[in-house]
Amino acid sequence: MEQKGINTLNKLDGLRSLASVPKIIFEVGQLIRTEPGNVKKLARMIEKDQGLTTKILSIANSPLYGLQRKVPSLEFGLMVMGSEEVSKMVTAISLSESLKFQSIENFTYIDYWKHCMLVGTASKDMSIRLGFSDISSEAFLSGMLHDIGIQVIAQYFNKEFKDILNLVSSGKKFYAAEQEVLGVSHAYMGKVLAQKWKLPDYLSEALELHHHPSKSENNKVLCAIVHLADSMTQEFRVGDCIWDKSLAFDGDIIEILNFASAESMAVFVSEYNEIFIDTADSITL
Repeated sequence: MEQKGINTLNKLDGLRSLASVPKIIFEVGQLIRTEPGNVKKLARMIEKDQGLTTKILSIANSPLYGLQRKVPSLEFGLMVMGSEEVSKMVTAISLSESLKFQSIENFTYIDYWKHCMLVGTASKDMSIRLGFSDISSEAFLSGMLHDIGIQVIAQYFNKEFKDILNLVSSGKKFYAAEQEVLGVSHAYMGKVLAQKWKLPDYLSEALELHHHPSKSENNKVLCAIVHLADSMTQEFRVGDCIWDKSLAFDGDIIEILNFASAESMAVFVSEYNEIFIDTADSITL
């Protein structure tokens, strides 16, 4: 790694505000472990944060999340989804909220949130439909947080982020612009952040390799699912983001995800077009 990248990572490592994971994640996890059936108490704990509660209900009631009934309250949602599923939502939302950035020209937090929620819910749904239901929760969390490195750049490297966007507007690919300005990509910064927060290894790998899933050594299917969901936002032009527009599709996921051919994958993907639009329309902050 060149000196520019080392300097960027040193600055990232020195940010005190990134030193700790939001307390609510630990509190929810501890309550689930010690009182696994206490839905009422867990709901009361989470409901202290109205923004968190609103986002959980928004995700649960989104078309892509796939619940067969409307979730009118958090307590009902806990009964329908289960404590572990809600815990994944709390983790994804809280970590994203801890890095919430001020909107800049041509880039708002709601745009970022829509993108991540689409990728997270689609990753969960596709993992089940493709026969990988055992990793559906991990796929959801990985999809929700796959671009958290972008949040880090927008929040703590704001000038550099604007420089990157200016380079992109002049014709440079986003990944090349990241390398020129920061010396590292947002995907690598996401991995470093996951390790800093001591998040699970599968999540660290998914964040780093969501653009290059075939390079994964331990979580190839998970990375492939997130990559496919991410690419679908570009395919459908729903919740798409500037940093994904110039990135190449990893064709190896056709085999990784057990599609018979590129054509069969295209048919599978096309079935999500309308539900992506409906989900994007349902998303609120």
